This record gives sequence, structure tokens and C-alpha cells, in this order.
Amino acid sequence: MKETLKIIYQNKYGNLDKYNELVATFEDKILERLKEEAKTKIKNDIAPDFTLKDLNGKDISLSDYKGKIVILDFWATWCAPCLASFPGMQKAVDKFANDPDVVFLFVNTSEKGDDVEKKIKSLIDKKKYTFHILLDKEYKVRDAFNTKGIPNKFFIDKNGIIRIESTGFSGSADRLVDEITATISLLKEL
Repeated sequence: MKETLKIIYQNKYGNLDKYNELVATFEDKILERLKEEAKTKIKNDIAPDFTLKDLNGKDISLSDYKGKIVILDFWATWCAPCLASFPGMQKAVDKFANDPDVVFLFVNTSEKGDDVEKKIKSLIDKKKYTFHILLDKEYKVRDAFNTKGIPNKFFIDKNGIIRIESTGFSGSADRLVDEITATISLLKEL
């Protein structure tokens, strides 16, 4: 959408002198609207602590990230909406890569079979995703968070409180990044 807007602007005005200013204003308005939407979904549930292995076999606990905003993304390799959301999730991970207060954890769950880790590694390597993948082989974390389906994201504040939960994927990578950005901004204010 942004590329189309840029072309239209260039064609109309013959230059891009004020294009970035226009886009910044537009993006600020979108983020404020999304933040207001997020405020209507605020929860106050204690996030259940857990420990899962990551793809390197290291134990990772939610409590390791106390004091940080944590985005938990429950997903599976067979879930088409999960996989469709990944380009947007990678953009979000990249956007917040240098923010020491924000952590993304991708919890693989609801999988069957012996070759799950191999499938995950193949997918991550092929697409060059930089996700921190955790393996919920027994679905205990999925059940503890009472996921409604996948993809299912939980936004956990610095005090370990689930503030926002979202299920599904809208189909737009840019909108997903905007929603995540607005939600993180809101959590930083709480």
C-alpha cells in the first residue's frame, strides 16, 4: 500500500519532497487508532509461568523475561494463517530487535509426529526467520494459556500480566506490524 501511495504522490506532485512527512502523519494516526482499539481489549490476567526447550535444547522460562514486554505467538507448521502471518511477524521482530524491553517468543504447539523439529528448522532456515522458537510438545503451555485457536498471541507486560490477546491473522503483514507496534506502545505506558 505504501508503494502505491508513493507512486500516486510522485505522479501528482512530480517529486517526493513532503511524502515522508505525509506518511509519518498518516502512520501516527493509524497507530493512535489501533492503540485506542487495544485499550478496549485490556485484560488483567497473571501469565502462567512455564519452561520449554527451544530449538537448541536450552530451557527457556517466561520468568526469565520479567521486566520485559513479551509477545507469545502460539503456532504450528500445519496452520496456514500462522505461516501467512510470519512475514509480518518477522517485520515486527526486526522493528523491535534493538529494543531491550521487548521479547518475541514463538511457541510451537499442537503438532504430531516425530519430525516436528526437523520441519520447524527447515521452515525457519528456508524463510530466514530469526524467531526464538519454543517447543510445547505436550501442549501444556497451550492449555495453561487457554488458547482459543492459532495463531494466538499474548502480550504480557513487564509485571507478567497478560494485557492483550489476539487470535487469527488479518491477512496484511503491514497491519499486523502496526497492531503489534500500537500494543507495545500501549504496554509501555501502563
